[in-house]
Parts: sequence; C-alpha cells; structure tokens
Amino acid sequence: MALGKRTLVMVIIGVLVLAVGVGGGLYVGLVMFGGKNTSGEAGEIQIQNPGPMVDLGQFTATLSDPQVHVVKLKITAELDSVAVMERLIDPGWVIMIKDEIIKTLKDQRYDDVRYTEGMETLKQDMRARLNAILPRVAGQLAVRRVLFDEYMTQ
Repeated sequence: MALGKRTLVMVIIGVLVLAVGVGGGLYVGLVMFGGKNTSGEAGEIQIQNPGPMVDLGQFTATLSDPQVHVVKLKITAELDSVAVMERLIDPGWVIMIKDEIIKTLKDQRYDDVRYTEGMETLKQDMRARLNAILPRVAGQLAVRRVLFDEYMTQ
C-alpha cells in the first residue's frame, strides 16, 4: 500500500505542476501577444502624435572632402511642444539654428551621407547639436526629430 499511496501523491503533484505551467504559459502568451494586459486595457501599441513642425529652410553646403561634393536639403524640425515653437520664433534663435545646421553639414563627408544610414546619422547629429544650443522648456529637449523634406548629394 505504501507504494500505491506514493504513486498517487506523485501523480497528483505532477498534474498540479503541469496545470500551473500551462496556466502560466497561457497568461504570459496572452499578455505578450495581443491579449489583455494586467490593467484590463486592450494591448495596443501606443503611437505618439507628431509635435509641432517648423520649416527650417533649404540648405546647400560643400562637404568636408578633398574632392568637391555638395549636399542640398530641406529641413523640418519636430518640436516637443507649442511652447518651444513660441520661444523659437525669435529671429535670433532662427539664425543660431541655421548656423548650427550649416556647421553640421560642413563637418560631413560624402561617403558618410550618401546612403540612408548616413542620412539617419546626420539627422541624429543635427538633433543633438540643436538641442545643445536651444533652451529646454519645462525640462524637455526642444527638438524631438529632424526630418528631411528634400535630400540630394552630388
């Protein structure tokens, strides 16, 4: 009888472990793959609405290469808030922004900016340099993204 009780206890423990494992797997699967999350809301991807956009103009600059190469682009900046946009309307800020963009372009090499990866790096570099000179509003960086409306290298 001791062997029968022992086997019965092992079977019951095995079934419980299996049930807990399957239940946990289902819970994790539902949470991660489109089921409801723990707060009861539908598991949706949150997309942030674009911030205010400011057209910074068209720029043409020679690149930092031994041979003559030119980049021509039109730039729009996505700002963090309307408060940032109101602050940057001042002509002094506009001139500082344009100067920083030209300096950023002049530091580039043709091989670094002619492909998509280089364009993205240039956008990040411009964003960082603009945020370094622009004031923060409510503790937030001024520029969320730099976008190219037109882009040509030659």
